[in-house]
Amino acid sequence: MARPEDVIKRGKLVELRYTLRDASGKYLDGSGTDTETYVHGEGAVVRGLQRALEGRRAGDSVAVALREDEAYGRKRKSAGPQPIPRGTFPDDAELRVGMKFSAETPDGRPVDLYIARVESRDVYVDTNHPYAGMALHYEIEIVAVRDPA
Repeated sequence: MARPEDVIKRGKLVELRYTLRDASGKYLDGSGTDTETYVHGEGAVVRGLQRALEGRRAGDSVAVALREDEAYGRKRKSAGPQPIPRGTFPDDAELRVGMKFSAETPDGRPVDLYIARVESRDVYVDTNHPYAGMALHYEIEIVAVRDPA
């Protein structure tokens, strides 16, 4: 039987497997047989998913459908994905679609960018997350819930 301290709440380390699909059922992302780990309540998962997992326990499986405003929000106007030379990133950087990083505009203002596509010579970035403007469907298997080490 799960103990009360094994419930997902702010500050707990959550280990899970997931599959992410769009509203039509097209596969977008997933952990496969590997697990993903995050600290709940620290902004590592989208707001709607965080709310859906709150109070769940290890061993639970849950299907979560999120509107765009509960996931990555609406698309904002942008110039579209822009190329940055691959050499700008560290050689050992594991670059993935959707990865967020911060940069500065030419006038020195901070801006969050998301990787939209990775090619051998260029990494395409956008101010919109690749899943912005989309309703998302998660299938989650919660593997473990514990205090961070």
